[in-house]
Amino acid sequence: MRIENSKKSKLPWPKTLVKKWFSAKTKADDLERLSKRCSDRIRPSKIDPGSSQFNDIHNYRVFCATWNVAGKSPPSYLNLEDWLHTSNPADIYVLGFQEIVPLNAGNVLGTEDNGPAKKWLALIRKTLNSLPGTDPVVKLDADFEGSTRQTSSSFFNHPSFRSSSSSTRWDNDMAMHQFGIGDRPSDYDFNFRWGSSDSDDENGTADSQGNMENSQHSPMSYGESFAMEEIGKQKRRSRYGLVASKQMVGIFLTVWVKTDIRDDVRNMKVSCVGRGLMGYLGNKGSISISMSLHQTTFCFVCSHLTSGQKDGDELRRNSDVMEILRKTRFPRVRGTKDEKSPQTILDHDRIIWLGDLNYRIALSYRSAKALVEMRNWKALLENDQLRIEQRRGRVFEGWREGKIYFPPTYKYSNNSDRYAVEDRHPKEKRRTPAWCDRILWYGRGLHQLSYVRGESKFSDHRPVYGVFSAEVESINRSRIRKSMSCSGARIEVEELLPQS
Repeated sequence: MRIENSKKSKLPWPKTLVKKWFSAKTKADDLERLSKRCSDRIRPSKIDPGSSQFNDIHNYRVFCATWNVAGKSPPSYLNLEDWLHTSNPADIYVLGFQEIVPLNAGNVLGTEDNGPAKKWLALIRKTLNSLPGTDPVVKLDADFEGSTRQTSSSFFNHPSFRSSSSSTRWDNDMAMHQFGIGDRPSDYDFNFRWGSSDSDDENGTADSQGNMENSQHSPMSYGESFAMEEIGKQKRRSRYGLVASKQMVGIFLTVWVKTDIRDDVRNMKVSCVGRGLMGYLGNKGSISISMSLHQTTFCFVCSHLTSGQKDGDELRRNSDVMEILRKTRFPRVRGTKDEKSPQTILDHDRIIWLGDLNYRIALSYRSAKALVEMRNWKALLENDQLRIEQRRGRVFEGWREGKIYFPPTYKYSNNSDRYAVEDRHPKEKRRTPAWCDRILWYGRGLHQLSYVRGESKFSDHRPVYGVFSAEVESINRSRIRKSMSCSGARIEVEELLPQS
């Protein structure tokens, strides 16, 4: 009997039970596969918010200009409208100056004079914010000398700029630091450092006079100088705001943007390279500003290269360019989402180089003068040192420049349309007319719309400007959310997206 019972216990399970077991296992496997498929779709490592499939492309107008102002401080009545008022206002204005102060020993070796820079900022602000369709701007004092010092002092002594913190946030969380136009520790009572870099010692620092031992770099200032003491009023009434300004002796670079895109401009940094006296002082050299607009990085370089029209001087200018490219460094700020930011000029997506490059025309004075009178720009450009050196692969290889259909920009007699050679005194040097003032660009996504010169007689140089259409990538958040939805369930992905 026991044997019979044991045999019955070993009989197979009922078929219905087996079917139920297999059905349950199949559903569990299907559920597991579905869960795994969903988890793969929402896993952060599988989604790259910076991927081009999630980006939109926008076109921004960028106005870039360079002007050697011959060491002259601008009067309050100087009219910049012909220079800055283009047919269609730009989204970004990049304005580079050379010789905003005379390049004498006092300015090169002594305390930097940033009074003229403040005057230029006031004139630029007034002109940009009087563009057609712009609301009235904050009234500026006519007496620059007195009001500059007073409002500048009250602005720089604001408690937010006396912090000992290494990262000060101001104006809608835009991380930039005010250190004065000249960017000198000795000018204002600030005791904080702007982050740090592993390569600080390697790249060099500025001494107490601001002279470049090698190169100087830092996160950029958001200083609007003396006309910004009423920030709230400016944001309501001004169409353009200053996001960066930097002076090195006579070189001065400023960046202005429309107020409605100001919060999208981030990661402002500056790097200066001196190439003047003894090979490192700041009477010659460059200021470079790095920034990002949405997901696209920009670098703007303003330079004043070695002067002279003797044979071989062009090689010294070539050397200046190569050293600027080699020494310019933008440090990554620790403790921020800055790990992938560009460190060199060529690391950026869009690069524009402007300035008094000082390349001359390799012709005798008589030959060049005759071609200028005939307005034979093609023949003159065939002898332009910059074009010659580019063709030989010695400098600016891979860089582009627009077609030049305007007369040489240097050297003019004071307050005149005549070249200085026509009014030359016996003891003065005979300078052959030349296109010293140039704008070049590098990289994809930049399309030049115009390349012309202004006709102001304020300086012995004529200003030159170019307007560009720049492609800018921005993240399409709705597209990312849609791609990360699974089985109708919405996935919250804000923590995966970089701040715009």
